[in-house]
Amino acid sequence: MAGIRHGDERLRHDLRRRNEVYAVNTVAFHYMKHPIPVDRARPVRIYLSNLVEFDLVNSFHSHANFFAYYDTGTTLEPTLPKADTIAQVQGQQGILELSYTDHEPGLYMFHAHVSEFAELGWMGVFDVR
Repeated sequence: MAGIRHGDERLRHDLRRRNEVYAVNTVAFHYMKHPIPVDRARPVRIYLSNLVEFDLVNSFHSHANFFAYYDTGTTLEPTLPKADTIAQVQGQQGILELSYTDHEPGLYMFHAHVSEFAELGWMGVFDVR
């Protein structure tokens, strides 16, 4: 931030910026309109990265299911063996493993566990078959 003095109007403007859209794989609400097909006999693995620019923390929440969460690069055993919500700081990555073996076929929602993020596009649905 060379050339910007403390109190500079440009700096204050940058600090007030907010994300206008939140998305899964870059397209807001895409997986609400086009659910992700899931074969209930097979495990699901999600590679999750928090790439949100102006918010320090983002999250993932799955409805009606628990998952194992692996913080990237930490261990071969789950960091959280049974969770339905996790939080990630900016740039953090992790792996989620879900199973729908014991679930009925149907639609199962996932979303950020912050209402404003979900309202701006960070939500989707698994179509378990």
